[in-house]
Amino acid sequence: MPEQRSSVGTFLRAAAAGLESDIDRFGDLLFRNDGHAGRVRMLTYAGYRNAHELRVSGRVVRYREPLDAGDGTLSRLRTMLAIYNSDEVPGVCVRCDAFGGTAETRSDEEGYFSFALPIDQPLPDATIWESATLSTPELEAQSPSIEVPVMAPAADDHWGVISDIDDTIIETGATNFVKNWRRVLVDQPDDRLAVPGAAKLYQMIAHDHQAPVRPFFYVSSSPWNLYGFIAEFMELNGIPHGPMFLTDYGIDGDKLHKVAHGTHKLAAIEAILLFYPQLRFLLIGDNGQHDVEIYARAVQDFPGRVAAVFIRDVEGSCRQGAQATLLNGIEANGIPVYCGAGFNDALTAANELEMDRPLEAAKAISAENLRTMRERPA
Repeated sequence: MPEQRSSVGTFLRAAAAGLESDIDRFGDLLFRNDGHAGRVRMLTYAGYRNAHELRVSGRVVRYREPLDAGDGTLSRLRTMLAIYNSDEVPGVCVRCDAFGGTAETRSDEEGYFSFALPIDQPLPDATIWESATLSTPELEAQSPSIEVPVMAPAADDHWGVISDIDDTIIETGATNFVKNWRRVLVDQPDDRLAVPGAAKLYQMIAHDHQAPVRPFFYVSSSPWNLYGFIAEFMELNGIPHGPMFLTDYGIDGDKLHKVAHGTHKLAAIEAILLFYPQLRFLLIGDNGQHDVEIYARAVQDFPGRVAAVFIRDVEGSCRQGAQATLLNGIEANGIPVYCGAGFNDALTAANELEMDRPLEAAKAISAENLRTMRERPA
C-alpha cells in the first residue's frame, strides 16, 4: 500500500505541475528538455469513472519555458498573468487508452478536449486512483504519452464529498477583490493560507490526502488555468486530491466573459450526482458566492442525495436573511447543516453525522445538535 500511494502521489503531482503552471517551483515536476520549439504541451486533468464510463479531459497548449516568479511583486504579477494568458492549440488529435478501450478526439478552438469512454469495469472494493493514458498520435508533444489519474470510488461507499474551493479550502478574498488583489494576483501556492480547520476536516474524512478513502470532487468558478496552482496548494496543505470542475476564462478579449457562477456550479454538482446515483454527498462551501442557494437547489432537485451541508460563514450572515431561510429549509428536509466562521467546530459535526450508516439511519440523525453549533456565538 505505501508503494501504491507513492506512485499515485507521483503522477498526481506530475499532472498537477504540468497543468498551466509557469511558476518556477513546479519545474522539477515538468517534462523539461531542450529543443521544444514547435512542440505542444498536453495538460491533463484528473478524471473519474463509474462501472460503465470513464471521463477524462485536458487541454493542448504551446510549450513555453517556465517563468521564475521570483520575490518581487511585478515579477510575480507577470507570472500569474502568463498563467491566465495560455496559448491554446485547436484541432490536435488526442488518443485515450484505458481498460482495454481506445478513443480519439480533437482539441476544440480553446484547446480543450474531453472523453466519455464506455467501459465495462466494476468499481473496486476501496476507493483508489487508477489511470488512463493520453497521447497525441499526429503531433510531437512534450511527452509521448501521459498517465492521467482517474478516481474510482469504492463499490460499497455510501457517500462522497463535493467541495467549493475559493474561501472554502483556500483563502482568496474573492468577496473583496480590491482589498485582496495581491492575494489573488501575486501570492503563490506556498504563500496562500488554508481556511481555518479545512485541512483537519478534510484529512479526517479522507484519512490520506493522496489516496482518500472516499471520493472528493471540487467545483469552482476558478479558471482551468489555475488547476496546477490549486493542486499544488492542496498538496502543500494536505487537502485530498480529487477531480475538479473549473471554468474557462482568461485575459484574452474573448475570454473575459464566463458562465455565471451559479449556473456552472449547479450543473457540475448535478453531473456528479447523476454519474454516481448510489452515493450521497456532503456538500461543503461558503456563503460568499451563492453556495447556499446552489446547495439548496441541489437538495430540492435530488431528494435523499445530500447527506449534509457545511458552510463557511465569510459574511456573518448564516443566522439572518435569505440565507438563513434557505439553510432552515435544508434542515427541514432532515439534512444536518453546519455553518461557522471556520471548520474547526465542523470536526465534531462530521463525527456526529456517522454518514457511513444507511440512508434511513442517517436521516434519523437529529439536526438539532448541529443547529445548536450553528447558533453558537462566533
